[in-house]
Amino acid sequence: MEKAYTDVEAEKLSRAYDQEKEKYLVVDVRTDEEYEAGHIPGAIHIPHDQMEERAGELVPHKDRDLLLVCRSGRRSVFAAKVLSEKGFKRLFNLKGGMLEWTGPTETK
Repeated sequence: MEKAYTDVEAEKLSRAYDQEKEKYLVVDVRTDEEYEAGHIPGAIHIPHDQMEERAGELVPHKDRDLLLVCRSGRRSVFAAKVLSEKGFKRLFNLKGGMLEWTGPTETK
């Protein structure tokens, strides 16, 4: 079966963030606590275990590249599968997650 998403290396995107930040809509799928401790600026927060119920919130952004972010890159793969099943096509996984992210962050 074809992968529902494309991996984007956290380390590379961190370095190119200023040039690439307009390309993606960032969707952080970590827990409330993780998100509040620090996230990529402008990220939409939908915890991965709520993605099934809350995917509709992303429908207005269906034509954008969605960058799914979690701590290490596992929960974001789960979120990508859920969104793919709901018809989303432009899905990207931050490979290495926030553990490997060295770009800017903000706190809630």
